[in-house]
Amino acid sequence: MVGYDPKPDGRNNTKFQVAVAGSVSGLVTRALISPFDVIKIRFQLQHERLSRSDPNAKYHGILQASRQILQEEGPTAFWKGHVPAQILSIGYGAVQFLSFEMLTEL
Repeated sequence: MVGYDPKPDGRNNTKFQVAVAGSVSGLVTRALISPFDVIKIRFQLQHERLSRSDPNAKYHGILQASRQILQEEGPTAFWKGHVPAQILSIGYGAVQFLSFEMLTEL
């Protein structure tokens, strides 16, 4: 088991600093994961099986789907629907970090 020392060097982070750290982590994480999320959703919405043998399937694999999305829609397609999800991730990160810090102080 790993121990957690919230103040190893004697400095105290304010609740605002903790919330900002959580928000930034949510922002960065969502921005990096968004392209993978778009590909996953495209696979989920496709009625045909993910198989090279199915000629009706638009996407057959991750690399093929990535290339096709990039060629047909451009690089910004990987961040479609990003803004609402980003807002959620920023708030979630702040709440998660604050909750953790407050609960470890109990």
